[in-house]
Amino acid sequence: MKKILHILTQRPEQTGSGIYLQSLLQEADKKGYQQAVIAGVPEQMAQVDLGQIDLNNFYPVKFESEQLPFPVVGMSDVMPYQSTRFKDLDEQMLDSYLEVFKEKIREAVQEFKPDLIIAHHLWLVTSLARQSVPEIPLLAICHGTGLRQLKQLHRFRDYVVLGCREVDTIFALTEHQKEEISQLYAIDEERIVVMGSGYNNEFFYIDGSKREEQPIKLVYVGKMSYAKGVRSLLRAYNSLEVAEELELILIGSGSGVEAEKIKQLAKDCTRPITFTGALPQSKVGEIFRKADIFCLASFYEGLGLVLMEALASGLRVVSSDLPGVKEWLGPIINNSGVIEYVELPTLKEVDIPVESELPDFEKRFKKAIEKQISKLGEDHYLEDEEYLEAVSCFSWSGLLARMEAYF
Repeated sequence: MKKILHILTQRPEQTGSGIYLQSLLQEADKKGYQQAVIAGVPEQMAQVDLGQIDLNNFYPVKFESEQLPFPVVGMSDVMPYQSTRFKDLDEQMLDSYLEVFKEKIREAVQEFKPDLIIAHHLWLVTSLARQSVPEIPLLAICHGTGLRQLKQLHRFRDYVVLGCREVDTIFALTEHQKEEISQLYAIDEERIVVMGSGYNNEFFYIDGSKREEQPIKLVYVGKMSYAKGVRSLLRAYNSLEVAEELELILIGSGSGVEAEKIKQLAKDCTRPITFTGALPQSKVGEIFRKADIFCLASFYEGLGLVLMEALASGLRVVSSDLPGVKEWLGPIINNSGVIEYVELPTLKEVDIPVESELPDFEKRFKKAIEKQISKLGEDHYLEDEEYLEAVSCFSWSGLLARMEAYF
């Protein structure tokens, strides 16, 4: 059975790519693969949860350490934990960052002797890995944030493209993203495979229990940041014109000024809002099964894994009309009436909207929520075998089975 080395530059227990990694580890472990992990963590982090993975096969790159005296560098400018932005790396910091990852990759290759490397994000360390160990097959998973960084940070472009265009196979989340990758990295589309994402059917499922009628529970999961549209969601929620009793549950964490301003905006809302902080997926699944409508007002997503988790839990959904998502979900889900898409405002940067267009976007989002509230109780889709089968195809076990064809 193949030995797989996974590489993620961020903390492995948080963010969408961290969930993706954890889920791949779990599914591959069930099939008997031997696995090792390289990931970035704070030096003082007491424990790293990698599920069934032997921690002897964990190769941490330690930040806030003597070699890397700054917080973990995040793929997004706003992370759910203290982080460093790529645009703030000076040349000395960048050299140290790449050198430490290079040492860790060589150490893992020498000790673990992988047959295959799976790297997350089409960014600096994936390029580094390809250049450092060209003799080992390397598959890369694009989560979207690498594309965003490449568009914004031109000083990294040559280095990133140099290695990433030599990756054996790239897994894209959507057809839209596949086209972007091909254009930005000058990679033949034949080496880019639309793989999508998955959800954990151990945590996200329909249990048939009747939800409480009051209050109607709306729920959001993700970072507390402007790019995720949380401000717009709060404004839309506060302006809802419905008689029913409501509650908005915000699951996730944030840091810095944006998170603080979001919390202050929530305090000014006249309807109930609950902040839970970051939660394990098992707990998120429990909340989903007791909720009614999932809301995602994000201005940019690689795919929006949490949309699948919400659908798998039987929730109705209101989401920004994110590029590639409709195509990925397919006609059965899109035509079910379970999901309402809201036209995005014009974006002046990849995930930054034109401020003057936000009021209209928030009105559209408000109306979409009201429409879904009016449909509550129409649960015929929960018994539609074709719909349920379309949703179940997106489980992690199904995704790994599709990936294995490229191992």
